[in-house]
Amino acid sequence: MEDTTIEAVLKTVEALYAQKNYEAALLKLQQNQSSIPDDIWHFNMGTTYGKLGNWPLARYHLLTSEARGLVSSKLTKNKTFIEEKIGVQKLEQPLGTTDYLVRAGMLASEGILTLMSLLFLIGGLLVLWRKRNIRAFGLCLIVTVFSLGLNLWIEHWNRFVVIDPQTIFEGPSTIFASRGEVPAGVFLVTKPEDDWLKIIYPSRFVGWVKSTGIKEIK
Repeated sequence: MEDTTIEAVLKTVEALYAQKNYEAALLKLQQNQSSIPDDIWHFNMGTTYGKLGNWPLARYHLLTSEARGLVSSKLTKNKTFIEEKIGVQKLEQPLGTTDYLVRAGMLASEGILTLMSLLFLIGGLLVLWRKRNIRAFGLCLIVTVFSLGLNLWIEHWNRFVVIDPQTIFEGPSTIFASRGEVPAGVFLVTKPEDDWLKIIYPSRFVGWVKSTGIKEIK
């Protein structure tokens, strides 16, 4: 009987990498998805798609691995390599206030807001305990709740990676005029409406795209 433990599957995948049989490695991972934790599975899928030269799917899986909580120098290295191949620095370069705010929000949600909430909560409790200052405690509590709420809101942003180039329309229908194309591999923050997505970030691609040919990061 085939050994489908995590260690056995990943060892087989590594052996297939060594043989440069990346299609077989991909199939092995797909067949054993239920045996591997999500973050590790997506990391290996992203790595394999990278070896196959499929940069959009590679980026999607690596970003999903990161979103599922994987922290790894290999993940960072692979993601940087893939993003260089896609040309992310140019395609997603901030052009206006919205871009900078979205970037700042995503950065803050990577632990900064949670840490700030904890610090204000601890500070408020210390003030209440030592000085019996209910007003100061209330202010700290408000900041704590606001920070946690902001963090939760940012984490629920609709994030996608474009897998196939998408035509941009001026409204949520093909009746509207087209105004360019979003290249494959681009990361998007969007607002959904039925089968359409309104692009919020990057602002250079502002407009509407169909939800097909795009994969959501969850």
